[in-house]
Amino acid sequence: SGSRVAILHVEDEAVIREVVRRALEASGFAVVSVDGVHAAKLALGDHGVLTGALLDIRLRDGNGLDLYDWIAVHRPALARRVAFVTGSADVDLVGPLAAINCRILRKPFEITELVQLVTEWERR
Repeated sequence: SGSRVAILHVEDEAVIREVVRRALEASGFAVVSVDGVHAAKLALGDHGVLTGALLDIRLRDGNGLDLYDWIAVHRPALARRVAFVTGSADVDLVGPLAAINCRILRKPFEITELVQLVTEWERR
């Protein structure tokens, strides 16, 4: 199929957003980059086909876990293809994250890890 589906990337640091977007686009993926929970919900309403979502845990206007809960209700098919990006400060969230059973990318992550993950989503 020639249709390009998009990956939603939610990250409040512009530099990281840019690096991830360039890396995924270079690998042939379309990316919808947003900087927070509110923007992510708007994007999820607008975009029909999203293959997966990469959520930073700590965001300006909330956190990735709450956003995941929202996705699980409003876009249940997408909820199976969510990965969290976490830094060392997120130790207190290890329990809740484990309970969700999503993939976790630890900062700093390798771009190859990211591309591999997104490629797996595409195959599902």
